[in-house]
Amino acid sequence: MVDPDITLYNYPLSPCGEKVRFALMEKGLPFRLVDIDLSRKANLAPDYLRLNPKGFVPTLVVGNDVLNESTVINEYLDEVFPDVPLKAATPGARAEMRLWTKLVDETVHPAWPAIAWPILVRPSWLEQPAETVAAMLDKLPDPARRERQRRMLRDGVASPDSRAALSMVEGLCDQMAEALADRPWLTGDRFTLADLALLPYFFALDAFGMRAVFDRRQSLVRDWYDRAAARPAYRPGLRSHFAADRLATVARLGAEAWAIIEAG
Repeated sequence: MVDPDITLYNYPLSPCGEKVRFALMEKGLPFRLVDIDLSRKANLAPDYLRLNPKGFVPTLVVGNDVLNESTVINEYLDEVFPDVPLKAATPGARAEMRLWTKLVDETVHPAWPAIAWPILVRPSWLEQPAETVAAMLDKLPDPARRERQRRMLRDGVASPDSRAALSMVEGLCDQMAEALADRPWLTGDRFTLADLALLPYFFALDAFGMRAVFDRRQSLVRDWYDRAAARPAYRPGLRSHFAADRLATVARLGAEAWAIIEAG
């Protein structure tokens, strides 16, 4: 079989992009990786907007197919490359799997920027001239998103948005623990797109030095995360698939943010 022509446009530690990257790795598919620097608003450059009109990451290009929306992309990958299946085995389990991916799309991911943005993007924005920051904010077409970024730029993880997002993660951990009470994975004995949908968020918390959010709250979620991170696709370790200097910077910024959260 000829290797497929696959290009993934992504930003390191973006959960939606990592969800697709992890799916490609689980399936053993070769791909090219193109970094889209969200901190510099490269996602709003005309060339990228032609691929992804919403200016989000990821975008996956497979031959002539240009795909947006990570949940849709991962379902596409499982249909086009059925070896190493990532869908649940039965109709009932597949329905449960899709409820988890729906939860990620509708609840988890919309709240997530209030945790990640102050750590991954805010520091570089604070180093920019005020007029440069204003221009980047003005590029955002969604007024609500624009105002949220203004709040987070001002307050960092002390913003009410960040507090609400952390509360969401705590509730998510409780919901996951219920599902994991009698099974290793969220929908049963098979690692599926449900687990893949959530793994990047927990990896990011780990990279930020915020494992306590789930370690302290739910041991079943802690054990689920450790099982997922130890899967063969990620050998010699999940962290090895990220630039070491980037992880070191993120850990430092995350520790500073966590100190504020703990003090608040």
